[in-house]
Amino acid sequence: MGKFVELKNNDIVKYEALTNKPFEKVFELEKILKFYKFQYFGTVKSSETFYDTPNDILSKAGIVLSRIQEDDKVYFKVSQNSSSSIKTNSQKVFAHKVGVKDTLKDHSFYLVDGIRGIFTTPIYIDLENVIKNAVPKIEVTINANVYRVISGTGFRAFMCHETITYKNFETKRHSDALGMTIKLAGPQQYMKEFISFNDAIKKYCKEFIEVHDNLYEHSKLVTRKIDPKQAKLDKKKSKQKIQEDKY
Repeated sequence: MGKFVELKNNDIVKYEALTNKPFEKVFELEKILKFYKFQYFGTVKSSETFYDTPNDILSKAGIVLSRIQEDDKVYFKVSQNSSSSIKTNSQKVFAHKVGVKDTLKDHSFYLVDGIRGIFTTPIYIDLENVIKNAVPKIEVTINANVYRVISGTGFRAFMCHETITYKNFETKRHSDALGMTIKLAGPQQYMKEFISFNDAIKKYCKEFIEVHDNLYEHSKLVTRKIDPKQAKLDKKKSKQKIQEDKY
């Protein structure tokens, strides 16, 4: 049960918005780039819940365990935390399709095999017991409007305009944000144009900043416990950066 999948990391770029109305400038790229068209494709709703033990055994071992639901499809995913390893152009993950009401305990045997198949070095912990004692740590819900990006060269990509909610069950904090994901939809021969398109976003759409952390690390960051004085200072710095980028 389950399968190992090699995911490419260089054909997807994620952004988070700094303002409440960030997408207007994105649509203006059609006029700036001229040979590009954006076609509405539909809506997508997904959620990802990250699990760990109360003392974070999985995280400390560099293991990310989550449950993903996209419409009526549900699966558990195991991956290696990119912050604990050398970043490469691809990532090996284990995906295990399950029922809507299935729990980690129901599939711990397969998830243990998935973890061992991802890591090349031995893991000296009782993985099955750890998985059975894992609890939800963070939940991320994304509602997205999806657009096709098309150019006259044959370049194709998907552009997702996202409304994101991060919920941290430990800190009792939640955070709402707007984001955007750009994913190459054609062969690797268009990678150069994919990079150029994202360069245009960074140049003309200053309302967005690129997110380099993986979703789990980013979720922990935006829902961490913070000092109210520091929060006020961070907000002030963000506003200053927006003003500086406009000039």
